[in-house]
Amino acid sequence: MSSKKTIYVSVSNKSLDTEASMNEQLEVRGTEEELEKLHRMLERLQRDDEVTQFRAPIPYKSADHDQATDKFNDDLIKLYQVIYLLGTDKTKAHIHDMNILNKLEDTDYEYPGYER
Repeated sequence: MSSKKTIYVSVSNKSLDTEASMNEQLEVRGTEEELEKLHRMLERLQRDDEVTQFRAPIPYKSADHDQATDKFNDDLIKLYQVIYLLGTDKTKAHIHDMNILNKLEDTDYEYPGYER
């Protein structure tokens, strides 16, 4: 059985650290395999973020239903779900207080003109 170790996740910096250094870091405990999965998810989020930045300057294209933006949001939801599952009680409480999972899943785009 693999032992679990504690690491600190920064979603905004898309990084993992072995020691707490920032207020925004979320503490998680996982096996090597779980932490490697988390690392790959952060790398994918970084790539998604870079793609959405390239399309941002296009003035006539709305980002509301852009595939790159949708991919970024989907990966962000998955990342927070994994962080929540591996998170300490404090991390789970923080994510719960942020209400991030519900906000990302419920985009209030049910208005006319926002059809896919």
